[in-house]
Order: sequence, then structure tokens, then C-alpha cells
Amino acid sequence: MQISYQYQGKWHIKKLSADVVTVGRPNNREGIHIDLSPDTTVSRLHARVWLENEVCWLEDLGSRYGTKVNGAQITGRVQLQAGDTVEIGETALRVDPAPEG
Repeated sequence: MQISYQYQGKWHIKKLSADVVTVGRPNNREGIHIDLSPDTTVSRLHARVWLENEVCWLEDLGSRYGTKVNGAQITGRVQLQAGDTVEIGETALRVDPAPEG
């Protein structure tokens, strides 16, 4: 899985071998795969992204400011489609479940 994310105009790309990826800011209780610091509008344990039967899912984990997909606030888990933009705090993310290369 590859996750590209942008905060204040700077893009980052992270390739991960995990099937379940947690997104947030570092804390002492939970491991975070995608660290969105210094975006302080991101909760410590904000969301998770996972693959299930070759389908990519996203779930907000009770964050303070919520999670949006293509501008719409989500509740529960939602299926991500190719090209979807995820907003977590002030950070934009794109998820590619099967990146080339």
C-alpha cells in the first residue's frame, strides 16, 4: 500500500507492507504508521486504512475533527475508490492499495 500526503504544500510518499495502517500523531499508547505531525488538527489515533478482499477501506477512529473523503464527512467505515482524496485535519491523503514498482 502506498499513501501520499500533503501538508502546507509539501508532499510525502510512504510505501507500507502492512495490510492495516494507522494514521495520526505519535503517542505513548498506540503505534502510528503514518505520522501527520506537525498538523495539530490530527488526533493522536485518527484513522485507519486497510485492505480486505482486495478492497481498500477507511475508518475514522473517533477523532476530534473527523475525516472527510472527497469533501464529505464520513461516519463508520467507507470504501475508498481510485482517485479519492482523504482529508485528515489540514492534511490531504491519497491511498494506492497496489502501487506499481
